[in-house]
Parts: sequence; structure tokens; C-alpha cells
Amino acid sequence: MNTEQILIRGVETLIEAPGRVRAGPVDILLRDGRIAAVGPALAEPQGATVIEGRGLLAAPGLVNAHWHSPMQLSHGTSDRLNHQAFMWENQVDTANRSAEEIYASAVIGCLQMLKSGTTAVIDHFPEQGFGPEDVAAVVRAYRDCGMRAVVALRIFDGEYADILPAADRVTPALAAALAANNPLAPRPLAETLDIVRGAIEAHDRTENRIRIFPAPSNPVRCSDALLLASQAIAEEYDTGVHCHLLETRVQAELASARYGRTMVEHLDAIGAFGRRWSNAHCNWLSEAEIAIMARRGAVAVLNPESNLKIGSGIPPIPRLLAAGVPCALGNDGASTNDNLILQDAMQLAAILHRPSEPDRRNWVTVADVMAMATTGGAAAMLEPELGRLEPGCKADLVLYDLAAPWWVPLNDPGQQFVFGERGGSVRTVIVDGRLVVRDGRALLVDEEACSRAARHILPAVRARNGRIAQIAFEVAALQ
Repeated sequence: MNTEQILIRGVETLIEAPGRVRAGPVDILLRDGRIAAVGPALAEPQGATVIEGRGLLAAPGLVNAHWHSPMQLSHGTSDRLNHQAFMWENQVDTANRSAEEIYASAVIGCLQMLKSGTTAVIDHFPEQGFGPEDVAAVVRAYRDCGMRAVVALRIFDGEYADILPAADRVTPALAAALAANNPLAPRPLAETLDIVRGAIEAHDRTENRIRIFPAPSNPVRCSDALLLASQAIAEEYDTGVHCHLLETRVQAELASARYGRTMVEHLDAIGAFGRRWSNAHCNWLSEAEIAIMARRGAVAVLNPESNLKIGSGIPPIPRLLAAGVPCALGNDGASTNDNLILQDAMQLAAILHRPSEPDRRNWVTVADVMAMATTGGAAAMLEPELGRLEPGCKADLVLYDLAAPWWVPLNDPGQQFVFGERGGSVRTVIVDGRLVVRDGRALLVDEEACSRAARHILPAVRARNGRIAQIAFEVAALQ
């Protein structure tokens, strides 16, 4: 347990919770990883670290509820690619990595998130089959950086049919390449589940801030047995379940053809769906599926930037909110978004549907997207004591410098946070009551060394994955 005491003295403005702003000066006392007190002129405990809050805004740390750490080194590589082509190019960039390459990729992502105000993340990790050493490497990255994280182990036991051309279009060359070098070939279900259980038993609740979840890659790539096993493991170990859900139209069509009903209807019917499930994308939900998600309390994790960049769809945000579906936000992988600035996703979620909705009363509000980026993400992580700056809550918070031009003058902190802030005014970041960034510098890892280690990984990985590149080439030729 973190026993450090920190007193933040006299912040100018406090965003206590979504839609609730408190004018300062106000003090915040942190003790044992939690917020002990909030108020004016708090007594300074003996031995406490004191941080001067004048001219600063304090806000809950943001939660990036869907990310892929293996993609972090691939920003700037996938413009004007559709979902199929992108997915295969991604295999070339991420398969067959060493533990140190896995670690370095995750650390580079952590640094960008922490230094722009994101303190917690769900990492849908990796893509291909993995082993215990891979899980240990990514857990070590979060432990070393001081970030709060869910490592959501991406599992599957079926074919990635949604990213393959129709059977009548598969050329002999593509068929041969897949047979010889498919990095997405499934392995036996029992073996997969043993690895997941072993990872949970070895790493879940590391330092009380790193969780391990089972995470079906996408239900259309999984058997009912795997989906039910994920639910059972989550109940046994009190974890969540994370997955991709209906990112593309093709996935919705595959579900309808396979089950004779929609994907969410099928998950609900077999008993593999509920409040433990956080579901990335949710672009192609029917009204009936939205109603099921609301009734079950399943979280929709929206990734509007990524989806627009690769043309996969637009999440029905106003309909989800109107139905009462818990919503969170994600950046998705850097190869489909190119940044991990969660404020970008917040702004886009707020304005994406405004041109098509003439009644402004139905527009997504600043408070809505603040909730998605804080308490909504906390719900996806099964962290009910996260996302608010109130006594008793977990002490994940960020201090922003109000001298930055986009804060001057301070007219409406909520609006300026969503529509103006992009992480550039972050000064101090605290996770679990521990200082991890101060004066804009990471405190727990050597940024320069991490950058040097990461800079040459992608060319080396591509060089060793030449045979996988043949699959990507053959798929792209059929687009």
C-alpha cells in the first residue's frame, strides 16, 4: 500500500466530478493512495509532500478504456487503409516481438498518456497468440511507469473471418501464405484458458492497480465455449471481460448469418453478457442491442477517431446515452489514431452528431463526455472509486497550468477542458496517491532511454515478419 501523504495547497479550480466544478482556493489531501480530504486551508500533516496549487486546475485522471500497446510504435503507418488491410499490416508490425520490445512499446504509450492527463488504461493485449512471458513484460511496463491498468488478454479460438476476403476471392497465393504463416491461427481453447488463468493468478492486482481480464478478440472470432468461459473466469476471479464489438458492418453481417440473430442478442441468449463486459466500438448496434446493453449494464467503449480514420463506422452516441447505456472512451491503437490524447476523443464524441441532430436538446454535452472519460472508463475497469475527486476515492488526479493560452481567460472550465485542452498544460500527475509526473517530466522511468530503446524496434520487427507481409500484400491486392 502507498503510504505517502501529499497536500496540494490552494488549487484555483477543482473539477470534482463530471459536471461539477468548484472554485478555489481549495486544498486536496492524499493519504494511503486515496483522497483523504478536500477543502480550504487543510492542516498540513507532518512529513507530507506539499505541492503549490496556485494557478492550477485539478481534475480526475482520464481513463483510456480501449488501447492496444503493441501498436504504439506504428503511428503514421495506416492512412487510407480499410479495416481488412489495416489489420493485416498490423500483424507485420506486431507479431513475433521479444519481451523487451513488448515492454518498450507499452512504456512509450504510458508516457504519452500520463503526460497528457490519462492515468488509467484498458490495454487489449496483444493480437496474436501469447505466452506468460509476454504478459509479464507488459505488466512490468505498467508497474514501472506507475500507471493504473487493465491488461485485457486478447483471446480467440476461431478464424478472423471478418478480415479475410470472401472465400470465392481468396487466391491460391493468399491461401498458401495463410496456411504457412498465419499469425492469427487459433490454438486449442483449453491451452488458451490455462494461460489466462495463470496470468490472473500471477499478476492480477499487482500493486493494487494492475488488473488482468479475459478479453475475447471479437465474438465473431470466438466459439460460444470461449465466450462462456470468459464470463465464468470473470465471475470466479471477480474481473471484467473486454472485447471488440461490432466495429464493422461485416461483423454485424457475420453474426446475423451465423446465429440467425444479432451479436448482442446471441451473447445475451447464451448467458455471456452483463455488467462485467466492456465493449469497444459498438458502431453497428441495432435498437434491440442497445436496449440489451442498457438492461444488462454492459459498457460501450467508444473510439470515434479511430473509427473515422479507417472508415469502419460511427458510434450511435446519442442513442446509447438516451437508452442509459454506460459509455466510456478509448483512443484505440496508435496505428489507427496516431495519438493517445483522450481529450481529442472527448471533443469528437461531443460534436460528431450535431450536424445531423437539429434539436440541440439532444446534443451530447460536455458533462456527458467528461463522464465517459472518467467515471465511464472507471466502470469499464470495475473501479467504482475512480474518476472523482472526493474523499474516499482513489487518488488519481492531474494538475493543469491555467496560464496556458487555451485557459485564458477561465470562462467555463468544463468547456475549455473538452474543447481547448489537449494535454499541453499538464504539470503534475498523481496515480494511486503517488507522484508519477512533476513539472511535465516523468519521475519513474528514464524517458530518453525509453525513446532510444523504442526507436529501432519497428524496422527490426518488420524485417523478421517478411512472410507475414506476404499475407498483407495479397489481402491488399484484393481491395
